[in-house]
Amino acid sequence: MLPDPIAIGSLEWRELGLLLHNLWFYLLLIVSFAVTMLTAHAIIPSLISTGHLPRSVGLLRFSLTVAALIILAFALTVLSLAVNLAYVLEVIYDRFWI
Repeated sequence: MLPDPIAIGSLEWRELGLLLHNLWFYLLLIVSFAVTMLTAHAIIPSLISTGHLPRSVGLLRFSLTVAALIILAFALTVLSLAVNLAYVLEVIYDRFWI
C-alpha cells in the first residue's frame, strides 16, 4: 500500500503559489508571442497586399519578429523556472501517476 500524501505546510503553499504565478505568466508570454508573430507574418502582409497599409509598414515586420523571438526566449526561461519549482509536487505527493 502506498503512503498517503503529507499535509501541506506554509513553505509548500508558497512554492505552489510561485509555481502557479510562473505558469500564468508563461501563458501570458506565449499568447503575446503568438499575437506578435501573427501580426508580423499574417496580418501586416495581408493588409499590405490589399492596399489598406502602405508598403513602408512592411519594414515593421522585422522588428516585430525580433520582439517575438525575445518574448519566446523569456517565455522559455519562465517555463524552465516553473519546471524547477514543480519539485514541490513531489514533496507533497510522492507519485505522479495515480
